Amino acid sequence: MSIENIVEKGELLDKYGALLTDRQRDCLDLYYNENLTLAEIAEHFHISRQAVHDAMRHGEEQLMTYESALHLVSMRGDKERAARELMELIPDQYHTRARVLIDCLWD
Repeated sequence: MSIENIVEKGELLDKYGALLTDRQRDCLDLYYNENLTLAEIAEHFHISRQAVHDAMRHGEEQLMTYESALHLVSMRGDKERAARELMELIPDQYHTRARVLIDCLWD
């Protein structure tokens, strides 16, 4: 699996992880963010490697479903470009306040 794929899955998990079951979220977090293997995750939860695999597969499917409907991760680059362009249009003396307001829009 490429590093780009791992980063993408981590971003999806960050954005939509709260919508998954606890088991799905925990397995995906340990795999993508903590770099544990399926066997290590299975041992951690005292379940089979197959159960980990199934939880992850279903969790990843859910993440992709959420992203295909909401586009929160895929639109991030567009939002970053728009924020940079907006900051260029704002006079320097207002940059600090503008940054605060732009950051509020991200949350």
